[in-house]
Amino acid sequence: MLKRLLLAYQQNAAWGIPVDAEEVASIEAQIVDEAELKGLDRNFDAKVGLLVRRNLLDEALGPVLKKLHKYRNEMYHRDKQRPEIIRPATLIYFDSACTVLESYRQMIITYPADLGSEICRFTEGRRPGFSEAADLPKKIAAQLRREVGLDLPQVRSALAAYLGARLDRMVDGLEFIEDNLVGRSLVRGDALRLVQANLATNPTLEQVRGRRYPHSKAELEQWRTRIAALESIEDKHALVSEYAVIEDSFEPLEEKITNAVFQVDYEVQSQIDFARGK
Repeated sequence: MLKRLLLAYQQNAAWGIPVDAEEVASIEAQIVDEAELKGLDRNFDAKVGLLVRRNLLDEALGPVLKKLHKYRNEMYHRDKQRPEIIRPATLIYFDSACTVLESYRQMIITYPADLGSEICRFTEGRRPGFSEAADLPKKIAAQLRREVGLDLPQVRSALAAYLGARLDRMVDGLEFIEDNLVGRSLVRGDALRLVQANLATNPTLEQVRGRRYPHSKAELEQWRTRIAALESIEDKHALVSEYAVIEDSFEPLEEKITNAVFQVDYEVQSQIDFARGK
């Protein structure tokens, strides 16, 4: 529809008929080109980005929805669960849905003869008038929040504890590698270098120590400081956004450490089994 309207304006301009330049620019800004449409089809983050750019979604909510959708995909497609934060993540998702509902603006409102119990409980069983219907999404969101609620201090503590525990496991994993890797005389800090090094070229330990890597011991401490600072964030969207930034920044290293610990543990267990004649 917008493309046809834009074409009509362009034809009028070509025929010398005056057109409203601001109106034309507004229409052009709303049209999504074919390449972007293909990206939007199966990309949730792209959909969120489009809504934010068009001021249909609060910019602060964007990172929250992207992180929660990532968790949803992990559970649905990869069966990866995060039991420590299932409850806080669900509450945040619920509250985010209420935020979206508050900003919802329907252009046309129609109601069936039977509203159904789901709607009736928000309208005292009455068919809402036009002015009341326009505010119904906000009313529903407010009622749902009263019924469920978001205990921000509890959620904040759960998120901080979850990240802190994972960081502790990363540090413990590095120490395990340094204490158990066979055939190498390692000192503290070597494991952090080894998990980031390209070992396919079979470098010496001195070569590994002499190179620079994306992550350092200082960065581990910076993550710990940022995790502790989560407890002071009062805005729920800012809290989850910062949580997401911290998690996204250390997850690649966390995965490398986890894989390395598994390999070292397997090698240690294999040697124990061999010594026992298994």
